Amino acid sequence: MVKSPWRAAAAVAIIGLLGWTIESLTRNAFFTTIGLLLVWGQVASFFVPTRYVLTDESVFVRGLLAKKEKPWSGFRSYHVDREGVLLSPFPGRSRLERFRGLSLQFHRNRSEVTSFIERVMEGPGGAAGHVGDEGQGGDGRPKAGAA
Repeated sequence: MVKSPWRAAAAVAIIGLLGWTIESLTRNAFFTTIGLLLVWGQVASFFVPTRYVLTDESVFVRGLLAKKEKPWSGFRSYHVDREGVLLSPFPGRSRLERFRGLSLQFHRNRSEVTSFIERVMEGPGGAAGHVGDEGQGGDGRPKAGAA
C-alpha cells in the first residue's frame, strides 16, 4: 500500500512525461525503454514494499531485487526523522551519510524501531550514539517552531 497517493501519482506522471520526452527526442524505443528502466530503478522502492529485519547482530533489508545485510558495528550514529531512521557510518552528521548509510522507513512501528535501535547501538558494547531527531535540524540544534 502506498503511503502517499499524491506523491505516487506525481511520480507516475513525471515518469510518463519523461518517457514521452525521451521518445519525442530520440524516436527510439530502445533508448526510451532504457531511460525509463533507469528512472524506475531509482524510484521503485517508493512503490514496491521493502522488508526490514533487525537482529542483535545485523540489519537485513530486502527489496524487490536487492538484499542487503550490514552488521551493527558498521554504524556509528543514527538520525530519526518523521518517516524513518538513517543508520550512518559516520560519528556525526555528514553529507555522505545518505549514500553510505542505510535508511529504514517506519510502518506504524516507530516506537518499536527506535527503542530497538537505541538498545542495540547505545547499550553495553553498542556501536554508536543518536544524533538529531525530528525536532532538531541536521546540526543538532532545535528547528524553528519545534517544541
